[in-house]
Amino acid sequence: VTASSHCFFRLLLSARPNKISVIMSKHSSSANPKQRVVVIGLDSVDPDLVKLWAKEGRLPFLRSLLDQGAWARLMSTRGMFSDSPWPTFNTGVPPSKHGFYNFQAIQNGTTDIVRVGEHCSRFLPFWWLLRDAGKRVAVFDVPKTKPIPGIDGIQVSGWGEEYPLIEKSSLPISLVQELTDRFGRYPRPKELFDPSYRHEIKSRDILLANIERKLNAIQFLQEQDDWDLFVTVFAEAHSVGHHFYHHHDTHHWAHDPQRSPVLGQALPTTYTELDNALKELLQGRLEDTTVFLVSVHGITTNYSGSYLLQGVMESLGYQVAPDGGGDGSHSANSQSVSEWVKDTLIPNSLRQFINDKFVAQSHHDAMFSLQFNSGIDWQRTRAFFLPTEHFQGFIRINLQGREPEGIVPVSDYDALCREICHELEQLVNPDTGNRAVKRAVPITDIYQGNNLYDLPDVVVEWAEDGLIHHLNHPKFGTISGHEAIRKAQHSEDGFVIAAGPHIRPGASVLGASTMDLAPTILYLLGQAVPDVLDGRVLSEILDEQLYQDRPVEHSSQTLTVPQKV
Repeated sequence: VTASSHCFFRLLLSARPNKISVIMSKHSSSANPKQRVVVIGLDSVDPDLVKLWAKEGRLPFLRSLLDQGAWARLMSTRGMFSDSPWPTFNTGVPPSKHGFYNFQAIQNGTTDIVRVGEHCSRFLPFWWLLRDAGKRVAVFDVPKTKPIPGIDGIQVSGWGEEYPLIEKSSLPISLVQELTDRFGRYPRPKELFDPSYRHEIKSRDILLANIERKLNAIQFLQEQDDWDLFVTVFAEAHSVGHHFYHHHDTHHWAHDPQRSPVLGQALPTTYTELDNALKELLQGRLEDTTVFLVSVHGITTNYSGSYLLQGVMESLGYQVAPDGGGDGSHSANSQSVSEWVKDTLIPNSLRQFINDKFVAQSHHDAMFSLQFNSGIDWQRTRAFFLPTEHFQGFIRINLQGREPEGIVPVSDYDALCREICHELEQLVNPDTGNRAVKRAVPITDIYQGNNLYDLPDVVVEWAEDGLIHHLNHPKFGTISGHEAIRKAQHSEDGFVIAAGPHIRPGASVLGASTMDLAPTILYLLGQAVPDVLDGRVLSEILDEQLYQDRPVEHSSQTLTVPQKV
């Protein structure tokens, strides 16, 4: 045992001074069988690809779990907010309650765009309810979470997530460094819009190697105790999906026949490697452990036209740009010289390197927010676009009493939201001749909750039949743009595969949601289900005798973060 391991164990033993903690064998005997639950997230693993490749024999271990366990598609929140499914799984409530919808959001009471993190969630994850239940809990790399003091066990955040929102952290504090010392740094290849073949090969190799790195780290943490609940997430399929989905899908608008013979195998190989990792982690454990394999959304082609949304809102007259002062000649000349110097004398690769290595993210964020604010005349703007690097379009009403310079009366809110939706649904993609917007939805039609009005007021989902470089509208004609977009976005459905001693073999569920997993896991651990949770216990997948003998107990417990936190 290394010196650093001794340090880790001392911290673990001292975390609860009134309780003797003993590192136990996973198969220690007990008069009452232990109710163990293991939850393994497979971030952005697609349900259709899992079903297809399991049937074809590419995923033999997952196929065995499907044969002996239960399956359900999960309705994700992706249809509205791509960044919300993991917080929704963690908390068991929708975005209108936990308030997390995008990694960038407008700061309450201001018009500033800020980078948000897990601390912005208004609800705590469901495992917080186990803090006084005598349960040993391990949480490792679950997206959009942070370590919470008081939980009996270990927690690690940001070590090997696809896009961590906070610096690596853990409880005990030394554990995150222990993982890096043992298994090395977890590298994250940068997603480029126009990568070289060499960059793609390197990224593929790094991401595949990360599966082995994560597997070893999980095994190390599993061995530290006889956990009642162990929750972890493999992030690699998420990154591989964004990097390589277009090489796999021969119908994708960015498919490259010259690179696809090699790079088209990156996605299926990732799924196969994950299948192997799951076999190593779970084989032989299903007799005494209930296992949930969870994906909160899949992967598909991106067709987003959100980068044109500012122009649309201005052309429709909802968003108004400030009037220029004077004739603007000086600023125009300065701008042209600046742009010429930047574009001609400083290569793009060098600019990117300088920005990534030497300019703090906080500076980038501040400049982004300043540019956003300076581009809007708030006294004449009724509604405005919210910037996002993701896939849906977001619109916010400049509402009196909510925005600092709001001009729209609350009494006009609903009518204006519906008017904007109607106008946006008139947009046509000239390249396809079809509607460019699949649907524009007032958020009040979808969600209810105390934090509903922290979300965008209108969400735009784009049609999925062609790239959007132009948008035509009867009121203003055509606007155009050619901004590069990410090649893959998240499909709407996730899935859960459940297996183990309390799962009904062959069970299948219709209408399940990501919010149903928290109540189901709490129930299996013998805990009451708080009424504040929006999901339900998935009784259809549970052993009938268990469910009959132990009805669901409800409680008034809360997961709400106190306002002062």
